[in-house]
Amino acid sequence: MTWLTYARSMWWRRSLETRARAMRADDGKFAVGWLIALVILAGAAYGAYWFLGEYGFIDRGDSTPGVTSSAEAAAAEDEDGRPVWLHGTDYELPILIEASETRPAMYELPEWIWELDDSSWDLTVVREGDGDGQEALAERQSLVLVSPTGELFLVTDELRNDYRLSVVHWDPESNVAWMRRGGRPTAALVTELDLLTGEAERNWDGGAVATANHSEEGISNVEYLATQPDGLELWESYDAGGYSTGVFWRDGEDFVSSLASSRITRMVRQGFSEGEGVQAWFDVEGMRAVYHGVYEHAGSGKPQEEQWLIHDLSNDSFEVAEVATPNLECSPADAVRRGTFDGDLIVARCAGENYLLDPYAGAEPVAAD
Repeated sequence: MTWLTYARSMWWRRSLETRARAMRADDGKFAVGWLIALVILAGAAYGAYWFLGEYGFIDRGDSTPGVTSSAEAAAAEDEDGRPVWLHGTDYELPILIEASETRPAMYELPEWIWELDDSSWDLTVVREGDGDGQEALAERQSLVLVSPTGELFLVTDELRNDYRLSVVHWDPESNVAWMRRGGRPTAALVTELDLLTGEAERNWDGGAVATANHSEEGISNVEYLATQPDGLELWESYDAGGYSTGVFWRDGEDFVSSLASSRITRMVRQGFSEGEGVQAWFDVEGMRAVYHGVYEHAGSGKPQEEQWLIHDLSNDSFEVAEVATPNLECSPADAVRRGTFDGDLIVARCAGENYLLDPYAGAEPVAAD
């Protein structure tokens, strides 16, 4: 079974039924005819539904932060009688699929919807139940497009349920999404999906992603971080332990590799990591990053040596830095990866205490509250 399942939403049944019979299961590619088998979710008891929010799973229950309620959506309408995003068009809302105990009300997905969606829309998934926890990780997972005024449009409710599928990122201008297959102990594969044609591509990066994140199955463990001030999308790759294996950029339709990723690979080969990546701090607005590798004694496991790398994300230049630390046990204070900056300093936790470290001027560490 391929990890993408052919989606039989109502409008797909009408417009793509013939081409569906030509669906292929090789290479992760499918014939035109919506076969999204992707997208989101984790943890909710059967009888409840969950959306994937921007920073985690949110039990929607009676209200949904970021998703407008029916009453609020109605208030946004004027005498036109339609949601404001339909004003100036001849389109009408399609048939409404009534809510159930396990899923909110949502509309059928008309083909013209892809003409209207933009950055004010969202692509998410509703997950119903937990499945049996073995073969199935959900009773049902549905891919849903969310309008600016909160109307839900069912893209498909026939996603495979043996994985927890999630949207890594999507581009409403090109209507392309990057989907993660997770929920299992194996690496989380990410596939690029064309929302208009239904074609899925496993090796979508053009060689931009670190080699540690490539396998015969495709590309795994990558994350969209944010859009830089220069307009480039910054992405990160990481290993099984969450340590950074490198970064890369998306520039329009192209992905661009970073020279720093090769330098991180070198640090790993030199023994400055127990896995395939290193610690990292990111300042997207400042377009800079700091990487930190630690060499540990083979017998005691205690850190013996460290290496720091500062990275200018605006031009992909980098250099080795000397960073003053209180000890050799410093790591991002926030998490294993994606540590934060405080001005020109990075926030680190060193042997149980928080410090501000200076990777640029080499100043002495300052204890932080």
